[in-house]
Amino acid sequence: MASPVAFNQAAWQQAAFDKSFVVGPGPDQTHPADDEVVIKVAYVAINPSEWKFQEWAYLPVEYPHIIGSDAAGEVVLTGSKVTRFEPGDRVIGHCLGLVYGGARHGAFQLYTTVRERLTAKLPPAIPFSKGVVLPLALSTATAGLFEILKLRLPTTPPTPSTGEIVLIWGGSSSVGTVASQLARAAGYDVVTTASQRNHTYAKEMGAIEVFDYADPEVIPKLKEYLSGTKFAGALDCIGDSGAPDACAEIVKSLLGGGVVPTMLWPPKDLPEGVEGVLGRCSAVRGGRFDGHQADPVVVYASNPGTEDNYIAADVWERFVPAALASGVLQTKPEPQVLTGGLEKLQEALALQKRGVSARKIVMEIDASMGP
Repeated sequence: MASPVAFNQAAWQQAAFDKSFVVGPGPDQTHPADDEVVIKVAYVAINPSEWKFQEWAYLPVEYPHIIGSDAAGEVVLTGSKVTRFEPGDRVIGHCLGLVYGGARHGAFQLYTTVRERLTAKLPPAIPFSKGVVLPLALSTATAGLFEILKLRLPTTPPTPSTGEIVLIWGGSSSVGTVASQLARAAGYDVVTTASQRNHTYAKEMGAIEVFDYADPEVIPKLKEYLSGTKFAGALDCIGDSGAPDACAEIVKSLLGGGVVPTMLWPPKDLPEGVEGVLGRCSAVRGGRFDGHQADPVVVYASNPGTEDNYIAADVWERFVPAALASGVLQTKPEPQVLTGGLEKLQEALALQKRGVSARKIVMEIDASMGP
């Protein structure tokens, strides 16, 4: 009997800095490791990290390579020690091909491999095209809030509000959307920033107050609002346009010092204007609190797949399935769905690079699996 993954196709990046994919036969996915799950991919989502990797080659990988972090589909094979999934399960998964497992673990193929710890069942009522917006954003927000800031973990049902406040800069972004929901489920009140047109959306995601990041007085206004509150820290979900500096200034003013998890990712060739912030970014996970500085700390969402003790693995297993089933965790932002499969992925990356607002670009890979 033929293996269910005997035929695989993938969108390959042939070399560093290539800005086009070559679609051809994909990796052999017929022999997952003990803790791996093989997924027949229905949809993938597009993140800024994908086009940035093409342009900046910010991590060393073996070429040709398959990129992509977010996948949704059906389980077809499981490793010998996998206990939470079986063939036929509808799932979402965070693919780690840039740091773990190589091309087999890239999302941009018909069949991909994900570690069990970064996989969660998708309730029948949630379409693949909606669920796929979560994985990378979920791991990233979890790393920032619960590993670096060391906040309480989220629960279902949500922990009642303690009155503590978390500032999430960029509440309508993909990571900010998930971070707001996670913080609320952990019992924190969320204050965030967003463009004027996305204020209502940010509040729907859990914010008690939203400030316009484009307001030239946004920093003093935030300081005034947060002064005297039980301020627990800030998470920068933007990584540019002055966001790391703004968050650092607020944290230093209100807490006297600390760390600011930021989405800023250091490429090899730095875009103009980025050097100053990167010069102060710690490359050490966890950061520091020294009582007089506020230091941006780059968030590495890949660690849940490579470290056994990483807290995101627990969140994926304990919180995510129950939160999705109960509605505590919503599959937001809304997907902007494109069709055309692997052959159109480069166009999807270009669209993401041009910018989206309160949306996430999603590509249909296998139309036969439904929405």
